[in-house]
Amino acid sequence: MKKLVLASMVAAAAVAAPAQAVTVMAEDGWTLGVSGSINQFAVFTENDAAGGEDIREVRDGLLPAFLNFDLKAPTMNGLDLAAHISFSPGTNSSSYDAFEQREVYFTVDGSFGQVLMGKALGLYGSHNILTEQTLYGVGYGTGGNGETTLGGIALGYDYAAWRSQIRYTTPDMNGFKAAFAVVDSSTPSFRLGANGNLPASSLDTGAGGSDTDDFRYEADLSYAGAFDGGSYSAWLSGAMEDRDDLAEDLQQWTVGGTLKVAGFEFMAQYSDSEDGTSGSAGTTCLAAGGCNGTAFGAVTPASASEKLEWDQYVIQAGYRFAGTTLVSANYSELEDKSSSAVDGADESERITLGVYHDVNSNLKLVAEYTKVENDDSDVLDQDIFAIGGFMFF
Repeated sequence: MKKLVLASMVAAAAVAAPAQAVTVMAEDGWTLGVSGSINQFAVFTENDAAGGEDIREVRDGLLPAFLNFDLKAPTMNGLDLAAHISFSPGTNSSSYDAFEQREVYFTVDGSFGQVLMGKALGLYGSHNILTEQTLYGVGYGTGGNGETTLGGIALGYDYAAWRSQIRYTTPDMNGFKAAFAVVDSSTPSFRLGANGNLPASSLDTGAGGSDTDDFRYEADLSYAGAFDGGSYSAWLSGAMEDRDDLAEDLQQWTVGGTLKVAGFEFMAQYSDSEDGTSGSAGTTCLAAGGCNGTAFGAVTPASASEKLEWDQYVIQAGYRFAGTTLVSANYSELEDKSSSAVDGADESERITLGVYHDVNSNLKLVAEYTKVENDDSDVLDQDIFAIGGFMFF
């Protein structure tokens, strides 16, 4: 398994530029579009743990940079064919070899809906990360020279992950859409730290994949609509996979929704997950100052065939001034009910306050503060200040 920081390289499929900088059309009707984004932040992390050191970084946030290529064929026999390939280079000093390939897929659209084949953001968890404010910020998970931070992953919502899949999405049915995907099997879940440090089962419920005798299955039901002066959306998603050699099969579900009205923006989401892990999955420490004697990023053995169980939620509210400046706050909580949890359950909390200002369609400025508290260990108690921005092209 790759280092945890690679699992934290979560972005979102919607980070493409507002308008493609270059679009080329061939004589036969094919088009090629090139777009992308780059971000950079000055980040100040105050570690409240005993012996923890404060950290100063110049780095990217939850998202790496993106370079996107989109190809589209002319409509033929009622079918629209398109292909998408993206690359995600990092901007951090340690990211000399961080040129990750996240997405490569093609789509076929018609009156029947859409079929997607290739590697893309998974169905389960995608709404959660795409509607959370730290998507264009930093959140938590700083330090350790990781390629990206974590935003709110594993402390509010599960990791959607970039998954090899075959997916079908229905046509829009008066605002309703349903999607189903057969996905490459996932690696066993793993945890960050031990004795009350943040569970990270949600961080890697599929990244990397592993050979098993069954597929992973994901499904999503969503609804979106608009009214005079506002809009709304809701979703219900789930994932399942057999774990024949582990304590529990993987079962995950999440529900959430958004509301925008008269400049106010609200979002709420909840997720519940169960999984099994084995000693080979190990545990990985996230805290920059170390977790109970374990160095950052180090893997230590997990108990054999451990049962993992956790739930999370996020509540978010903000106001967008003049349509360009979003001032938003969210509160998230994680309850770890795994078999190794202290006193039956460990809880962690995160508060994020942020200002996200669109100077124009190509430039976004961000200022953000995040506080993380853990009931059972002060190792991961942190105050994180970040200021920076995005350039889209």
